[in-house]
Amino acid sequence: MKILRRLLPFARPLHHFLPEYIIYTLLGIIFGLLNFTLLIPIMQLLFKDEAVQTTAKPDFVLSVTYFIDLFRYYLSTIITDYGKFWALFFVCGIIFISIIFSNLFKYLAVRVILRLRLRLMQRLRNTLYQKFLQQSLQYHHNKPKSDAIMVMTSEVAEIEGSVVNSLQVMLRDPFMVLASFIVLFYYSPQLTLFTIIFLPITGVVITSLTRRLKKLNYFSQDMMGKILNQTEESLSGIKQIQSFTAEEMMQARFSETNSIFSRISKKLFGRKELASPISEVLGVVAALTLVCFGGYLVFNGKGDLTGAEFISYIALYTQVIQPLKNISQTTSNLQRGIVACEKIFSVVDEPVTVKNADNPVAKKSFDTNITINNLHFSYAQKTVLADINLIIPKGKIIALVGQSGSGKSTLVDLIARFYDIQEGIITVDGISLREIELTDLRNLIGVVTQDNFLFNDTIYNNIAFGTENTTEQQVIAAAKVANAHEFITQMDEGYNTITGERGVKLSGGQRQRISIARAILKNAPVLILDEATSALDTESEKLVQDAINNMMQNRTSIVIAHRLSTIRHADEIMVMHQGNIVERGSHEQLIAANGYYRKLVDMQEVR
Repeated sequence: MKILRRLLPFARPLHHFLPEYIIYTLLGIIFGLLNFTLLIPIMQLLFKDEAVQTTAKPDFVLSVTYFIDLFRYYLSTIITDYGKFWALFFVCGIIFISIIFSNLFKYLAVRVILRLRLRLMQRLRNTLYQKFLQQSLQYHHNKPKSDAIMVMTSEVAEIEGSVVNSLQVMLRDPFMVLASFIVLFYYSPQLTLFTIIFLPITGVVITSLTRRLKKLNYFSQDMMGKILNQTEESLSGIKQIQSFTAEEMMQARFSETNSIFSRISKKLFGRKELASPISEVLGVVAALTLVCFGGYLVFNGKGDLTGAEFISYIALYTQVIQPLKNISQTTSNLQRGIVACEKIFSVVDEPVTVKNADNPVAKKSFDTNITINNLHFSYAQKTVLADINLIIPKGKIIALVGQSGSGKSTLVDLIARFYDIQEGIITVDGISLREIELTDLRNLIGVVTQDNFLFNDTIYNNIAFGTENTTEQQVIAAAKVANAHEFITQMDEGYNTITGERGVKLSGGQRQRISIARAILKNAPVLILDEATSALDTESEKLVQDAINNMMQNRTSIVIAHRLSTIRHADEIMVMHQGNIVERGSHEQLIAANGYYRKLVDMQEVR
């Protein structure tokens, strides 16, 4: 239950819900029980039992007996003055009013628990989403997107469907059972004590059935995660699947996973659903045994119930069975909810590796340089960068070149602090990255990559993304600098054109220029360009490169390029190989050195 207690803070303040819910629930139970207690005078009237009548008005005493005697007095008066039919009509009218109030308070109680449920789910989803946004790139690279989607959807829905519903049962049904048994004890202690014998038997049977549900829930939800992962992967790579005619292979792989999931689910739901019929059979057995035992007492005059009272007693007892079934099924429902809670809190408890220091330094400007000293970095014990030393002065263009896998992108990711360095230090104006307020650091850096992500929104909102208090004139000005204004205005909806998922409705060059316009509007003093033109055709590359040249004016730029023609005019070129800087200098100096850079240039024939 410890894991369930962790959910309660998401529903706070509880005093806004619990007292109100309990009051409405109790009132609903009281008026509901009144319906069944009023069956007794109806039975007595129909069976012509004179015990219903009394001639003396009782003296006031705060007790249940006083109100019963008072009711009988007024009922007797109606019988005497108007006859038994109108007395019956009077009792039915009271039952009708009681039903109205009973259901009204039940509805109000449901409204209260609905507010609690929605608040809990809202806060839980917000917490999960915030946690995903705070995690480093390393976390997201190691975790499939389908896992995050499943936690945000299936696991949260499981909590809503099992834990919250179980909470509602635990707050309502015990009161209903307790109140019903109080009334039953009032009418016949002997018969009620007899019925209690069957309650532990039901509980033992249901508990034995649900003991193994938790283990099966783990397996079932893990397999659902694999199904989501395979589906997401297949949809993202549908072009590759079709081009390699791998449809049958992927279908076979998915069918195998789906088959395992179905087998586990069959066991899981089979055991879960078995609890309901067994509890119902046990309840009917208890009720039939009660009828036989109670009938024996009535027929032989050994009990304290009349025939009319016994029928009403049975009717009231049947109302106890459903709450008892709900309570017994809560155990199996909670098992599924506990598994979902554990998965959700494993995400919530995952430590954030890239975060602010205890007392971060505010940094609103870039004044002198970025310095990298003795930098080392590894992925899963594989060295990616080793002994990197570099100074990037303000206003200079620094280019990083080298083969794929040489560590160029990792180096700029460390400068933007998408990862935290493991050895060495990176400083901005002499201040360590770890000490700078993370938001301030990211505001100092604009990033344009080869595969820039566009949101399924308007072009205007994609350009203005992340920039507050932006005017239309500023967005248009940024688009013009990025050579994007012309093609945007030629579209039917102009800047209100929806780009589609990941910008699928636009060409590669158009997407790249919108990304550049976004970076221009951000107006960060440090610019990182990670192979921003490598995937474009010649015409698009020229337009994008012109936009990049416009953007780099009066900025400190770090450029990663495979096409060496785009960085010939860089102030300094760093040649990287297997995680090390093996050469550095201007284009002319490196050509004259006739080393590794010269080989790269000769291969591309750019001299």
